[in-house]
Amino acid sequence: MDRSWMFMNRTIDAFEIGVNDFLRQAIAHAGVGNRIYCPCLKCGNKALYNVHEVKGHIFFNGFDTNYQRWIWHGESSSSSTVKNLGVTTVRVPPLVQEDDDGDDFFDMMQDVEEEFVDRPDQFEKLLSDAEKPLYDGCPNNYTKLSTIVRLYNLKAANGWSDKSFSDLLVAISDMLPQPNELYTSMYQVKKTMSSLGMGYEKIHACRNDCVLYRKEYKDLECCPVCGVSRWKLEKNKDTNKKSVPAKVIWYIPPIPRFRRLFRNDTHAKNLTWHATGRIKDGMLRHPADAPQWKTIDILYPEFGKDSRNLRLGLAADGMNPHSNQSTSYSTWPVILVNYNLPPHLCMKRKFVMLTMLISGPKQPGNDIDVFLAPLVEDLKLLWEEGVECFDGYRNETFNLRVTLLWTINDFPAYGNLSGYSVKGYKACPICGNDTFSERLKHGKKICYMGHRRFLPQAHQFRKQRKNFNGRPEHEKASQPLTGVQILESVSDLHVEFGKGKGKGNISIDGTWKKKSIFFDLPYLKDLYVRHNLDVMHIEKNVCE
Repeated sequence: MDRSWMFMNRTIDAFEIGVNDFLRQAIAHAGVGNRIYCPCLKCGNKALYNVHEVKGHIFFNGFDTNYQRWIWHGESSSSSTVKNLGVTTVRVPPLVQEDDDGDDFFDMMQDVEEEFVDRPDQFEKLLSDAEKPLYDGCPNNYTKLSTIVRLYNLKAANGWSDKSFSDLLVAISDMLPQPNELYTSMYQVKKTMSSLGMGYEKIHACRNDCVLYRKEYKDLECCPVCGVSRWKLEKNKDTNKKSVPAKVIWYIPPIPRFRRLFRNDTHAKNLTWHATGRIKDGMLRHPADAPQWKTIDILYPEFGKDSRNLRLGLAADGMNPHSNQSTSYSTWPVILVNYNLPPHLCMKRKFVMLTMLISGPKQPGNDIDVFLAPLVEDLKLLWEEGVECFDGYRNETFNLRVTLLWTINDFPAYGNLSGYSVKGYKACPICGNDTFSERLKHGKKICYMGHRRFLPQAHQFRKQRKNFNGRPEHEKASQPLTGVQILESVSDLHVEFGKGKGKGNISIDGTWKKKSIFFDLPYLKDLYVRHNLDVMHIEKNVCE
């Protein structure tokens, strides 16, 4: 059907003829009560009206010219495509009410379409579920798919178990008028969520943290390093509980989510805010104002010239998922923060990406590099080769590349991620071998009293004796090692990971325990700051 009328003046006859043809097709596929979605510029396919009201809206507000494939008015979702990545941007009604932190259902359906290019039937089913009322006479904003998404968000926000969620679905289904379209089991909900791009990869790990059972170790039954079985042992027995792994990590690949961000025109525009919307007056308000950001642009101009290339921070720390302080259990989430976004967005829940969950009960410690391997491999791919990505704002395809600016963690996790020993007489990662430390005679603890050396030479505290260690301070501040110097120090350090019997860490002069896996990223050695301490611990441990 000719669509040129959509761009014409609304006062001419050709526009009216085109509107009438469109409405005839829409009426043939109208839903309950012969109402159709209104495609005017104001409604944008977000509300249902009768045909006469829709016609009035179109003439008064104009027809939404971005709506060129009429999937909400009887046209197949696979009937036409655009050249960019072989997909078309679809406008889907936001059938779930949105709050400041919640995901927009409209954006979600629009962004996942790219993943259904080879599976149009599945996308048709999702679109059908997104339009199908929960039951006859149900309000328009409650459909089969939107209801499941809302309930699943409640489950995630409140920590409901799978069993309790399944019981709730059964109870709600019984309360609703019969028949209704509500799922009654968590299994059905998971299949739907997975098709929306909410899947993850479960990777088995050695219980002693020696290796991940992936790549060449994928089919092994025992750890190639320590020889321990891959599977859990039966309770009070010596036999293995086959198909129940002793330890698991959950890996959520970031690449599909980066692509999905750029598929959305609003998000794609915001991801270049640091180049187009940032105030550049020399003040430090955002990581884009920091020397580290500018260093990347100078050393790697090919990366810096495209403002769409992403700059990330990685945060990791242990947590007790059981909310029980008497239970010793440590689970480590690994989160990516996107610094391309403006400050009011980059810490929003929808833009903070959980990429990995390392299960307990013990913390990974120095062996965390074993678990970070899949993520670092993806980050290395995103730096060296990049991935093809469609920009919904500029309506073009480009090669997306990514850099990791730094990690964010507390001081013990700093040691795990950087490979530096943060305990003992040389615990300061800045001073290293020049760390000034003393063991308290009666307290039996090590204290660090060399902090006055970082004050200006004429500062009055440098001359005071009684208030400090009884001596004046004349030493100059230590200069932190550069990334190149650190890499040279640890390049010959080989550590066998794992917590098996007889395993131990090799240290260089009591400072470095290992070569951090982040040095697999070619640019890391050029960064001024590779690891940051989080603000909360600085406030608590220093300012209180």
